[in-house]
Amino acid sequence: MKKLIVLAAVALFGTQVAKAQFSKGDVILGGNLNVSTTTTKVKDADQKKSDTKFGISPKVGVALNSNWVVGIFAKSEFGSSKSILDVKTKTLDITPGLFVRNYHMIGQSKFAFFAEANAGYHFGNTKVEDDKISTVNGFEVNVLPGITYFVTKHFMIEGAFGGLTYGYDQNKLEATGVKTNTSSFDFNFPKEFSLGVNWIF
Repeated sequence: MKKLIVLAAVALFGTQVAKAQFSKGDVILGGNLNVSTTTTKVKDADQKKSDTKFGISPKVGVALNSNWVVGIFAKSEFGSSKSILDVKTKTLDITPGLFVRNYHMIGQSKFAFFAEANAGYHFGNTKVEDDKISTVNGFEVNVLPGITYFVTKHFMIEGAFGGLTYGYDQNKLEATGVKTNTSSFDFNFPKEFSLGVNWIF
């Protein structure tokens, strides 16, 4: 794992290994899908808390040449939780945006490293028992490394590391109208990893 992280970091700084398997004008269609469920039970009692999250992040890109791809994405996440007191909370989070990637093949293999920069507008809300209690909007900028495996000429599997993220959010409480601004800078490179698939047309 440490070797993968080091090699991905090299790709992030643009060290060229070989040309990627893209041609100018190729369309790349793909994305990520995430599902997670957590259940907590109270010992010796018929009570439990559950949390479910579902996320889908489609993206479409166009190859400018054999190494560079630019495109658009729409990251979304839907959450549902039920407390021990049976209070239901739902969250919605959507982030459309733009991305640019630089790919480099590893020798003559079917593996390639990539470095991605993306930026998106962020908005969403939180509901308790179907009553909206807060809304949020802002933006985020990410820089991350990853690795791709070309299964065939038209299909590839990829994994991306957390990278660097800067975000700014404004949260508004519906009941009072009070707004809270939050800015953050996160280094998630060793902590996060996501998988995705892409088709090349």
